[in-house]
Amino acid sequence: MRRIALVVLLAGVATAQIPVIDWDKQKAEILQHHRALIQIDTSNPPGNETKAVEYLKRVLEAEGIPTQTFALDPSRANLTARLKGNGSKRPILILAHTDVVGVQPEKWPVAPFGAILKDGYIWGRGSRDDKDKLAANLMAMLLLKRNKAQLDRDVIFLAEAGEEGTTGPGIDFMVNQHLDAINAEYALTEGGSATIESGRITVVQFGTTEKVPRRTRLVVNGTSGHGSVPRVDNALVHLSAAVAKVGTWETPMRLNDTTRTYFEKLATISAPEKAARYNGLLDPKRSPRSSDIWRLTSQDATPCCGRRSCPLSSRLGSA
Repeated sequence: MRRIALVVLLAGVATAQIPVIDWDKQKAEILQHHRALIQIDTSNPPGNETKAVEYLKRVLEAEGIPTQTFALDPSRANLTARLKGNGSKRPILILAHTDVVGVQPEKWPVAPFGAILKDGYIWGRGSRDDKDKLAANLMAMLLLKRNKAQLDRDVIFLAEAGEEGTTGPGIDFMVNQHLDAINAEYALTEGGSATIESGRITVVQFGTTEKVPRRTRLVVNGTSGHGSVPRVDNALVHLSAAVAKVGTWETPMRLNDTTRTYFEKLATISAPEKAARYNGLLDPKRSPRSSDIWRLTSQDATPCCGRRSCPLSSRLGSA
């Protein structure tokens, strides 16, 4: 999280005016905000992101940073804050979403919104998606303000509602009705990851684009009838067979400029055995299935993104 904040700081500050931050001294405050935000239950549905917005608003305005709130639904507000630059460059937008995926508390070993600090980890829903980025962006704004950074562009912070599947009250609302409040040249948000091996960060990844969904609509037809009389043309049975077939389909591996460069560079910083695997991906005769690539890139490593390791916790100071 500290590194994310540092990247944001460097992106918006004039080259000769980069402040020096003592991150060890900032750790306690970073953790305070991170844990406080996790403790706010913003499960989506229903969201209730306004609770998180109220917290951010208090912290920012206490430091003299003005904020604005925009709400399509009063309980699902969005917040913006802006630090003015000299206008020589267009603004940069840093954003994170305030909602989290719902929980089944009975399946958790700890209270999902307790933000318990245990064994060097913060346990709680949203610890990695997306309350860590939310806290990092908050700290970036606070540190820019406190250090009187000379900005060559405005820095805009957006705390966005409804990212987890219900974008209507969040980014859709902001883009469609309040674009002027977030219009920027660049936007930085969640994405990419870092890999920890033997307690040390070895790889930091950056995304060059975003996922694009491809949706397919399946329609089946069968003879109408009563469920007590099974039929060979039962529509649900045929639909289930189609879904099962899609689920077992192995897509062919195709490398584009980004993925090819990724594996080439990864091979140069990997141990010989792993490097041979990554280089082998570039040979069509040796290319594995797409499911095998996942195993190759995740083997013997603990990523910071939380999607291939513990889904509940955030490693202290690791991202």
